[in-house]
Amino acid sequence: MIKRAALMMLAAAASHFAVAQADRDDIVSCYDYAEVADIKPTTPLRDIVVMVDQTVNLDTNLKKSVHHQVQQLVGTGDRIRVVSFSANAQGRYTDITFDGEFDQPMSEEQRNAMNRLKLGKFDKCMEMQSTKAINLVHKQLKGSFHDSDQNYPKTELVGSLLDVSKTVFAENNTQRRILILVSDMLENSDMSSFYSAGSVRAIDADAEFAKYANSIVPTALSSVEVFVIGGGYAQGGSAYSSQSALNSLEAFWEAVVKQAGGTLKQFGTPQLLTDIK
Repeated sequence: MIKRAALMMLAAAASHFAVAQADRDDIVSCYDYAEVADIKPTTPLRDIVVMVDQTVNLDTNLKKSVHHQVQQLVGTGDRIRVVSFSANAQGRYTDITFDGEFDQPMSEEQRNAMNRLKLGKFDKCMEMQSTKAINLVHKQLKGSFHDSDQNYPKTELVGSLLDVSKTVFAENNTQRRILILVSDMLENSDMSSFYSAGSVRAIDADAEFAKYANSIVPTALSSVEVFVIGGGYAQGGSAYSSQSALNSLEAFWEAVVKQAGGTLKQFGTPQLLTDIK
């Protein structure tokens, strides 16, 4: 009977995961499932946001690198959101395709005081969460990539990025906030264009930053660690970009992120050189 009950618990948990994904794109809490929600931590350990620019067409290797960074980074106690956004000047949109929190383990004191059946439900759920839930994250992440037919779409990337970031990280009291930004980081608007003759041009980072400085909300990226994947990635990676052009692009965004209250930790051109920790 106990074995049968355990199997029924797992089946119910799997069903709950499926419902959560279909309804809200999140993760059912194991504390709720085990009926011990009263001891559930109220704040995740880290808030991880993967923001995907819909105007960028990534190749297979870059897409794999994004999946790799997410896989090796996300763990217990993390909240993760997958957000696709458009930097198109005409018709911006934002879609939060996944928003879920991986539960934190119980303390030894809590485990020792726990009802045996409830503890068993919690442990089985946590085991399932560590495998099935991360697969849901990857599924939504894969669907967030957009293969655009435009080589140089009109974008207002600075404004779009900061508007979305300000909203996503609003009223967030986690101690560590991480933004994985998947974008070529190439502005191509009426204000400025980082393209020249089909390639990334070497810009005057200070002069370009001065155009935007007054419009940057200083709390848009408050205490956020920013990691960029895809910097300077033009024409599906076929366009040549000089090292000076990539350096000036990074310097511009470092100033933008700092002005918005964050820290640019790594600027991948196009991939990150080391794993996010």
